[in-house]
Amino acid sequence: MTAPMLARLSCVLFDLDGTLIDSAPGITACLAETIREFGGASVRPESLRSFVGPPVADTLRTLTSLPERDIPEAIEYYRARYLAEGLQRSSVFAGIPALLAMLREWGMPAAVATSKRESHARAILELHSLDQSFAVVSGAGEDEAGAGKSAVIRSAIERLGDRGGSALLVGDRSFDIRGATATGIPSMFAAWGYGAPDEAEGAALVARDPHHASELLHEYLVGSASQTQGAS
Repeated sequence: MTAPMLARLSCVLFDLDGTLIDSAPGITACLAETIREFGGASVRPESLRSFVGPPVADTLRTLTSLPERDIPEAIEYYRARYLAEGLQRSSVFAGIPALLAMLREWGMPAAVATSKRESHARAILELHSLDQSFAVVSGAGEDEAGAGKSAVIRSAIERLGDRGGSALLVGDRSFDIRGATATGIPSMFAAWGYGAPDEAEGAALVARDPHHASELLHEYLVGSASQTQGAS
C-alpha cells in the first residue's frame, strides 16, 4: 500500500466470518446437517472449514448434486438451522474489540461487508455486542441477492457516503482479497482466519492476528495525522 493511499484512508471494512467472528463451529455443523438432509454424503463438520465464508449457494453447488431449482430450499433449511443453533456457537476473535476501539478513538468509521445474509450478520453482531461498532452492515438480501463480495463491498462504501471515499478491506479469504481488488480498494489479509497462506496473494498488508492488525493500522493512522498536521 503506497503512502499517498494510506494518507487518504477514510474507513475500514471488515469481513465477518473468520475475520471478526470465529463462526466455523456453528457454520460447519449446520452445513454438514444440510448436506445430509438433501441427499449428500455424510461429512465431518471440521472437514468443511474451508467452505466458511463463500456464499452458501456456491458451497451447496460444490458439495451436493442438487438441481438448481432445489438450491433455494436447501439454503432456507441451512439458514433455519443456523439461526436456531449455529449462531450461538460463535465467538469474537481475541483482539477484535481492542482493534475496533482504536478505530473509534481515531474517528475512523468501520463497516461490515459480508456475503452472509445481512439480517443474520446483524443478529450475530448484536449477540456479541459489536453492533454499535459499525456505521454500516452490508450483506446479502433475504433472497440471497447481492451476496458476491464485490457487491457487498460496493454497497458498504455507497452507504458510508462521504466517509467511504477511500476504504481498506480486512478479510481472511482469497475471495475477500479479489473482491477488494475488483472494487478498486486495497486489502489486509487476516491470517488468523480460515484462509490458507497463499490466499493472501494480492493483499496490500498481511496481519498475523488482530493485535498485529491494530499495530499496522495505528502506524498508518498516526502517519496520516502527521501528514495532515504538516500540511496545515
